[in-house]
Amino acid sequence: MNQSPAVPYCRTIAIAALLVVTGARPGAASGAAPQQPAASAPAQAAPLTYQAALDLASTRNLGVVAAMRQRAIREAEVRIAGQRPNPDFSFEATRDTPHEVLSFGFPIEIGGKRARRIELAQEEMSLADLDVKQAQRTLRRNLRQAFYGLLAADERVRDGQAVLAIAQRVRDTANARFTEGAAPRLEVMEADLGVARVEAEIDLAQSSRQALQADLNAVLNQPPDRAINVTGDLAAAPTALTYADALKVATDSNVDLVRADREIAIERRRTSVLRAERTPTPTFSVGGVFDAPGEFTAGVSAGLGLTIPLFSRNQGEIAQSTATVSQLQAERESAFRTLEASLYGAWARLQALRKQADVYREKLVPTATDLEALAEESYRAGRSPVLTVLDAQRNLRDVRREYLQALADYQAAIADLEEILGAPII
Repeated sequence: MNQSPAVPYCRTIAIAALLVVTGARPGAASGAAPQQPAASAPAQAAPLTYQAALDLASTRNLGVVAAMRQRAIREAEVRIAGQRPNPDFSFEATRDTPHEVLSFGFPIEIGGKRARRIELAQEEMSLADLDVKQAQRTLRRNLRQAFYGLLAADERVRDGQAVLAIAQRVRDTANARFTEGAAPRLEVMEADLGVARVEAEIDLAQSSRQALQADLNAVLNQPPDRAINVTGDLAAAPTALTYADALKVATDSNVDLVRADREIAIERRRTSVLRAERTPTPTFSVGGVFDAPGEFTAGVSAGLGLTIPLFSRNQGEIAQSTATVSQLQAERESAFRTLEASLYGAWARLQALRKQADVYREKLVPTATDLEALAEESYRAGRSPVLTVLDAQRNLRDVRREYLQALADYQAAIADLEEILGAPII
């Protein structure tokens, strides 16, 4: 039986409608594998700023954590200093009368001994806070050096890639001129050598970045191979400080000076304890006597014991402690003089490096960039040999490298000044 021409078209329309209703896709019936959605790329961590790195390191750095736990030890020493002496118990059984003697002795500290011991332990507890400040000072120095060192390494890689783009343009120009017969093959080889040299420097910069990244991970208490992206400005300058302002901050915050003051106060407290210990500690005793045939069966006894400070009254210990206070005061004065010299040197070095970085940024780098552009344009026009361009490239690369080194030295100088001050420069 013959079918009309409209039948195939009706069948096609019906099949298409069925596919739409059932959600089937063309090709599913033929065994084609369904397409899987593309896996989304893992989201990269946001770049780390210096302040974020400092906040992270303050809670995770092992040196700071260990220093914080020192306070628990000092608090325990305060509890030890506040302990009272235990009572004594004795029992005797003899053939003499009375046959049994039972006694309890209660030492009673007088003269403020316990209070002075507690004051001494509390004074020593302040050293725990200084240990934390010392650890934080070391942390700030190490973090700034590692963070800005990694930031400088990133800049070196970017600068190398920019110089590589210039070297590749020069190589393309040399190839074009050689093809036209306007330049010898030697110029092409020299341009290729320039590209290879820049590529080698980029490889070195990337390898150096891995080492600096491991240093920063160590400060942050992270695995050494963990990838870190940092962001910031190598030329970022802290609040300008005069030498007088810096000296005032250092006098109040320098950990070494504060520690010297604390040690003097602690030794004076120790002298006070030694003076209080000259007062004897009486021991009051109470007990009972038993089994005295012919006299009594049981009785009560009481007594008082006291060490007479006839020969030793801590004279030597007090003299030693007093001499120690005098020595600590002299050491404190010496530390202050050393601080003044170190602070002035660090402050002056910071000012000089700031000026050096400004000269590179405002004069040397722009001038070297313009000279390279002019040399490249002159070579492209055929007015100068390729060696002139390569020399300009090398000069630009050296100037940029020196500029980055000046900025890295500037950040290291900030770290030195912060360490002397004992406080961050905001």
